[in-house]
Amino acid sequence: MAHDSVILIAGAGPVGLAAAVELTRRGLPVRIIDAGEGPTPPEQSRALGILPTTLAILSASGVTERLLTEGARIGGADIARDGRKLFSIELARARTPTPFILSLPQGRTERIMIDWLAARGVAVEWGLGLDDIIDTHRPQAVLTNGETVAARAVIGCDGIHSRVREAVGIPWRGEGYPGEFSLADVRFSAPIDATRAEVNIRSGIGASALLPFGTHSGRFIGVGGSPEALYEGVEGIEAVTWTSRFTVAFRRAERMAKGRVFLAGDAAHVHSPVGGRGMNLGIWDAATLAFLLAEGRETEYETKRLPVVDQVLKATRQMTDTVSQPGGAALRLLPFAMPLAGRVPTIARRIAERVLALDLPQPEWLAADAGRNRDAG
Repeated sequence: MAHDSVILIAGAGPVGLAAAVELTRRGLPVRIIDAGEGPTPPEQSRALGILPTTLAILSASGVTERLLTEGARIGGADIARDGRKLFSIELARARTPTPFILSLPQGRTERIMIDWLAARGVAVEWGLGLDDIIDTHRPQAVLTNGETVAARAVIGCDGIHSRVREAVGIPWRGEGYPGEFSLADVRFSAPIDATRAEVNIRSGIGASALLPFGTHSGRFIGVGGSPEALYEGVEGIEAVTWTSRFTVAFRRAERMAKGRVFLAGDAAHVHSPVGGRGMNLGIWDAATLAFLLAEGRETEYETKRLPVVDQVLKATRQMTDTVSQPGGAALRLLPFAMPLAGRVPTIARRIAERVLALDLPQPEWLAADAGRNRDAG
């Protein structure tokens, strides 16, 4: 049985890896396992958008520097109806050092964190999952190879079908959502503007978007229809590298902690991809828990995270309803209201900050870290 000072992380996606990075940089010993064979395949972009709060969180470890080197910086979005441009949203108005969405395929984000951990002697144990948890207050985790690990804490970052959540009996509540989303990753033969997203409100269908993740690559995503319908008629597509159709739900765990067992990311909450909050919200969970564990305040985790999770679920549901209803009042008003709002600096700033999720509570330790960095300088 392993020593019980270790913190066991189940799941090595972006959330589990961020937990390992944040705990390691704070001097806490970790072990990270994953039942899969390796990180997300390079051809599947999956979670693309990295928001300013995530960049601020990962800055202290140095991971952000690598992310910024490799990612595309989306500084705004052009909104059209049936291909005719209506207005633009400019993210530079937001009050943040990084007023953009960093677009980077999930597999690259994962590999950057895996490399950071490996340089510090922490290796992901692939092909090894969690089977059961004995005692939530002094956790003993039974692994799929028969090993029992006595841990200071167990963090479930193992996705929507979390074995950690099931093992400790935390209920899953919420509801599914009607309709399907489709996405298609494509490669263009000529360069595209990697700094601009494009949103098209399609009459009778709903909204679709093109999110670049390089000068020759982008993702089409939309509600309803097939992946092929998203890029039908678009010129200059050299190859389609990945497509997917999926349904979404709005659910969360009834609790995010039970004793010294904690849930983060999709193990604790799921919602639609509209707004790009999913991976980021999970990384904020992981970083908050790492901070609290380092401070001996982990009992505060649920009270700090559940209100934020509920706020995001509510806002994301509203945004999803808007883009899914092409004849809805909200979409009909956009062409008139948004150009007017963009001319008022304070309103334009608030719009940019909401797009970047800067309207959500920011981690309490970021200001303190910034102060220490200024003092050190």
